[in-house]
Amino acid sequence: MSDRQLPSTIDYSRVLPLSIPAIAKRHRFYPKNGSVFDFGSTRQIRIEVASQSALLDAAHSYLEFEVINNGGIGMGPDIAGAMNFFARASIEQGGKVLSRCDEINRLHASILTPCQLSSGGVATDGIKGSRLAYNGNLAASINVAPNGQVADAYCLAKHNSDVYWANGFGHRFTMPVPGGLFNQDKLIPLPLVNPNQPLTIVLDIGNSRDAGCWGAAAINPAALSIRSMSYTAQLIEVGRDVIDQFRGVQDQMGGQLVLSGQDFEYSSSPVIAATTGQLNVRLPVRKRSIKSVFWCAQSNDLANTAGPLADQSVLFNLSFAGSMNIASWGLRFGSVVFPSVPIEAWGDCGVPAVAAFRRGECIMNLANAFGTLGWENPTGTLSTITYGTQQGGLADGDNGVGGVTVAPEASLSVNVCPFGISTEAYAREITESGVDVETLSQDTYLQLNWDNGVNSGAEDKIVHMWCLFDQHYYFNRDGSVTFSN
Repeated sequence: MSDRQLPSTIDYSRVLPLSIPAIAKRHRFYPKNGSVFDFGSTRQIRIEVASQSALLDAAHSYLEFEVINNGGIGMGPDIAGAMNFFARASIEQGGKVLSRCDEINRLHASILTPCQLSSGGVATDGIKGSRLAYNGNLAASINVAPNGQVADAYCLAKHNSDVYWANGFGHRFTMPVPGGLFNQDKLIPLPLVNPNQPLTIVLDIGNSRDAGCWGAAAINPAALSIRSMSYTAQLIEVGRDVIDQFRGVQDQMGGQLVLSGQDFEYSSSPVIAATTGQLNVRLPVRKRSIKSVFWCAQSNDLANTAGPLADQSVLFNLSFAGSMNIASWGLRFGSVVFPSVPIEAWGDCGVPAVAAFRRGECIMNLANAFGTLGWENPTGTLSTITYGTQQGGLADGDNGVGGVTVAPEASLSVNVCPFGISTEAYAREITESGVDVETLSQDTYLQLNWDNGVNSGAEDKIVHMWCLFDQHYYFNRDGSVTFSN
């Protein structure tokens, strides 16, 4: 019996779990390159995060900042909350980019927010992300809700009014740091990072015209200014002996400690108006473990809108997208089509009552891409009203039809059209976690199919694509941080 190991449930020699002396504290890190930022002047925010004795609990840390409307008129922010204002998010160390995601505002507005934020969570996001408030505008948002307003419209996803955020008003936003290193469960060992080359959060501010819907066109691109930016870090102070133990583990593991996370890589490609048949949209990504692919299709053409409209600033152009009338779609890795039977879309089958209820397969693959198929509410605020629609019905992604604006403007329903697929949802076609297109240098394509003479619509579209992939971060003995993916 002495050589046998008892199950933990009856092994009474295991009295307490191992622990170390530690003190938790909060610390604010501020930008090193200024205090006021906007698209027209200092458009990049750089926050260095460093400590010689504390570990960073990134899962319980967050960014906080104020945004001031200096545009002269009112505006209503799009649905991405604090992410509306940033076109790119990166993590750097010593001038080396560890992770970077472009079009981070569009990723959140068109895909992540509508798919991951439930109708209940929208209410909270009115506080931290300036979503539609129960009382119609920012100044009145703390008042008692008027009779007959909001409950249904709010839960079914309605956009802000363009007078929601008045000129001169400010709003304080909070959000997590985008990027895999700051979005995983392990504590980040800051004492192992070279103090002369600290980890740096880098945020690039986007054009103010894209942040939401304004009351008039041609708004100054720098109409929104950001100030009082800080990173509120949850730090765990540990003793020098613990840090020395970390270094000992580094030595045992070849001079490295490894943290694993997931990151997004962005790419885009045009789809010309009236495209038909089959189109292979190149996805120039080289990763060893692609977990999911997300995409949406959006138009910048305003020629068919009422007026026509002079500028995208009077539309919610970050979140709005359409199906381009595709009949089916899938991925192609090298010569392998994935999945083997394309995912059916609703397209334009000539019978609107049927087309409206052919969105199910796309939405279930989208839920799979988030790993949430078994959840009670796997696809956030998506509904028959919001998913794949515009103001006149089902959406091909055109902003206007025959002089009528169909993209959402102020106070109208949210219209989004995210697509997604998990490479692990079809296990019989893969042999390991994700898909490896790096080792064999395989080309990857998004394969779009039209049939019955139907085409992609009257306007050129941009297909925005984001690949979710595994990334490993190595904290090296010399204080550098490297990665592999």
